[in-house]
Amino acid sequence: MQFGFAGSPAFAADVLQCVLDAGHKPQFVVTQAAKPTGRGQKFRDTPVSRLAQRERISVVSPRKIDDCTHLIRELELLVVVAYGQILSQSILDAPLHGCINVHPSLLPRWRGASPIEHSILHGDQSTGISIMRIQPALDAGPVFLTEQLVLNGSETTESLSKSLAQLGGVALLRVLKMFEASNVPVPVPQAKSGVSYAPLLTSIDARLDWTQSAQINERKVRAFVGRSPAFTTCGDIRLRILEAKLQKGNFVPGRLYQSSQTVVIGCREDGLRLVTVQLNRGKGTPLNIIALLNGYGRFFKDGIQFD
Repeated sequence: MQFGFAGSPAFAADVLQCVLDAGHKPQFVVTQAAKPTGRGQKFRDTPVSRLAQRERISVVSPRKIDDCTHLIRELELLVVVAYGQILSQSILDAPLHGCINVHPSLLPRWRGASPIEHSILHGDQSTGISIMRIQPALDAGPVFLTEQLVLNGSETTESLSKSLAQLGGVALLRVLKMFEASNVPVPVPQAKSGVSYAPLLTSIDARLDWTQSAQINERKVRAFVGRSPAFTTCGDIRLRILEAKLQKGNFVPGRLYQSSQTVVIGCREDGLRLVTVQLNRGKGTPLNIIALLNGYGRFFKDGIQFD
């Protein structure tokens, strides 16, 4: 089957790897152009681009995907996974069978840019993958296939992205086989009820709110693992929290409780026990609580107040 693949981040690369491992190779890959990253601002190709280059797959990185409409017209199908641009109608109409998307949620729940993070933030008990036909309305196209994943409440965005990418790769292979059969599959319209949206999250959203419950803050810590970590401040101290646990009890919101080798920050309901953190001090390397107290104990005395 003549298909192309449009995607950019690690999630998309993991889906593509699953497809390649099964012996399916796209005609070409469309991905975002290299961008400056890190402290040195060195230009770095996307994970999808790096994978495609290793596999000797042609890579196209147009400023706008419309610039390669002529290539996409030669395809039977375009598979899109977190590409990073909205597709115009001319692109949607270009391949023989249109464009399909691997979306990491059980549509119509969590349409939008950050479905994995929002499933964690809202304490969902399950999530999954939807393979849908792309339409102009945001993530509203009819669905070919869904696969469910039960959550246990310990997932981070980083770990859940990996799990959903593997699930998405397997689901995509099933749909590709449908298209390869004599009868093109007919997707099912999404339910009109149960629609929810997952808007793009920024580093501002990562700030912890001690007037909220510890459960909500613990979810936020997990939701921001693998991106800009959850954080709090006290004066000029910026504390990123990479891992934390719920601590039952009555605490003053924002107050630090330090006892022996335990550090808890109070919330409106219960507290957040810190496990792994990162400081805007020293080299900024992740520290467990023992290392934090040994190296920076003067900043983390019992009773200090975080914003």
